[in-house]
Amino acid sequence: MKTTLLTIAALLFSITLWAQKEGDYHLDKEFDLSPTGSIDLSSSDAKVTITGSSRKNVHLKIDRTVITKGLFFGSDEFAIEIDNSNGNLKIRERSSSSSHGIVGYYNEDYEIKIEAPEGASILVKGDDGDYQIMNINGSIVMGVDDGDIDLIGCKGAKFRFQMDDGNLTMDQGRGAIEIDIDDGDVRIKNGNFSKVVADIDDGDFMIETSLSNSGEYNINAEDGSVSMVVTKGGGQFDVRHDDARVIAEGAFDVYEKSETFTSLKLANGTAKVNIRADDARIRLSKLN
Repeated sequence: MKTTLLTIAALLFSITLWAQKEGDYHLDKEFDLSPTGSIDLSSSDAKVTITGSSRKNVHLKIDRTVITKGLFFGSDEFAIEIDNSNGNLKIRERSSSSSHGIVGYYNEDYEIKIEAPEGASILVKGDDGDYQIMNINGSIVMGVDDGDIDLIGCKGAKFRFQMDDGNLTMDQGRGAIEIDIDDGDVRIKNGNFSKVVADIDDGDFMIETSLSNSGEYNINAEDGSVSMVVTKGGGQFDVRHDDARVIAEGAFDVYEKSETFTSLKLANGTAKVNIRADDARIRLSKLN
């Protein structure tokens, strides 16, 4: 009987150690990338930092450490697949886990750092995790379930974000931006956008941008608030609303107003701005 118990204990101990060992992953390597190549990243629950500079290739560093204490059954399988062809870089996480702890502790420390040429384009698909992207001047397209996105010094002309829960911040931007977000706040400063398409369910949307006479500006908000600061240009602002309040600060002239529709005009431009709000608060202002 004693021998049987010792055998079972040894087996359980080996399973626990195997699960812990398989969870660790470390990579530190450089890859070729064309001057305007793309970096395609798919990961889950990682802290991701992407930094652009005058470098000619990509430096990829991945560190994932899993610490377990106690008695665990199952496995934690993790791998990274990399395709470095046609001047582009594709990074795919392949992971699966099946563990049931009786009494124990589990902690995952997972970080991805990418140093890239500043002209690179970025395509990201992630489940959970936070993303900081700095000084990248190509297009940035991101689909993230739960996590925050912070863009700093990115001078590209194409941005597209699809998010469930999380916040988006940008310290500048130009060209076209498309945003689809469920629960989260958006903060965009120093914009020079000719196209803004935003769909927000619950959260606050704040954008500071100049207006292009031939631009496209469509904002749809359910709950929360919409704040638009015009830094340059003007045009017509049509706001369709249900249970919402519209506040205009600056040289806005009210063209039409009813319980469900407010139309305003701002001199020095012919841009068309369309805002649809259900229970959101709308604030329009002109920067002097």
